[in-house]
Amino acid sequence: MTILIILLFLSAVCAVFFSVVLAPCTTWWFVLRIPLFFAGAFLALLILYFLILFLISLCVNVKKPVKRAHHGFRRVLVETVDLILLLGRVRIRETGLEKVDRTKPFLLVANHRSNFDPFVALKLFKGTEIVYICKPSIFRIPIAGAFAHMSGFLSINREDNREGLKTILRAVDILKDEQTAVAVYPEGTRNKAEPGLLPFRAGAFAMARRAHVPVVVAFTKHTEDIAHRFFLHRTVVDFTVADVLPAEQVEQMQTHEISDAVRERMESCMK
Repeated sequence: MTILIILLFLSAVCAVFFSVVLAPCTTWWFVLRIPLFFAGAFLALLILYFLILFLISLCVNVKKPVKRAHHGFRRVLVETVDLILLLGRVRIRETGLEKVDRTKPFLLVANHRSNFDPFVALKLFKGTEIVYICKPSIFRIPIAGAFAHMSGFLSINREDNREGLKTILRAVDILKDEQTAVAVYPEGTRNKAEPGLLPFRAGAFAMARRAHVPVVVAFTKHTEDIAHRFFLHRTVVDFTVADVLPAEQVEQMQTHEISDAVRERMESCMK
């Protein structure tokens, strides 16, 4: 929202300035020019903003490990996500967010329907440090990959069990830091089929047991509609916190039991 306000303010200043310079007299044409200059200035500033982000991203080595999230990159990432959702006319209806204690770390698990899923969570949990566990290809996306990397997001190689274990252990250390939450999609990949859930990778829940943190079970609907409705039509997305499994309960359960409990709660949101 902050970036949008700045862009709108600068666009208004540019519109008035150029209107006065090019049409100093007070005429109907002068009044008509203001919205035209405003729209042109906003588009130019928007392109400039993403160009600056692109140039900054070129200076980031995504292969170099990041010990701690860079708060500057994190702030820009969250603000840019907010901007994109606003430009895309995405409205989020949240339910159950009050169940989450944001003052302590937690493992956030949710279904995965779209690349916009993390956008929704980052917006709703704004002010909460959340690190996503992502597939390596995410970090090759221009701009997004670099800023996600510098924000502490973790890459997991599911084809190499040893490297995958390193990522899991790193995530556990982050959760034990008592400042950052970790988010993961137990389905492992986007579900592009009809509504439903893909098989879970139960290993994702081992992080919660090792780190002694609660599991926040969330369910997202309609994010798959954002891409083809972007800007042209409003998309209403539902984000529901179905339940929070307390850390004490999680510690007494096996990973497959946690997986079954999470799946049951997600499926209840589909009815």
